Amino acid sequence: MSFTVDYDKITVLEVGITSFGNEGYAVKYDFVKKVIQWRDSYMWNNNFTRSLNETDYNTLKEELPKSGMLEWMKGYNSGLENDFGDQTQIPGEWKITVEFEDKTKMTAGAEQHFPKKWKFLKNLIEKTTGCSFILR
Repeated sequence: MSFTVDYDKITVLEVGITSFGNEGYAVKYDFVKKVIQWRDSYMWNNNFTRSLNETDYNTLKEELPKSGMLEWMKGYNSGLENDFGDQTQIPGEWKITVEFEDKTKMTAGAEQHFPKKWKFLKNLIEKTTGCSFILR
């Protein structure tokens, strides 16, 4: 599987983080409809759906491959968490679902074992949503 090509074929990206209290954030990028959906379980009035502007769309398309997200998702799914992630003291979990042009999906996630490049993806989400993406 050539991940460089696959990044170009992503149509929907969903990323969520939750605490053990089931609080957290979820963001969904629909690259076909050019829409962002944001869910904040800490503050229900912070939820929104809005259009994905051209600047943020281009930022995501250019920067997402640099995160190595597809590579570490595959690594986690292959049982290589220690190669791609670090055990943390953070009491929480992450989950990512990617849908491709052919409607196939890839999902990965873990508890208290965040990917080494998580911060890059977190910063990209914050940059394109304007919201904090860190557990309280």
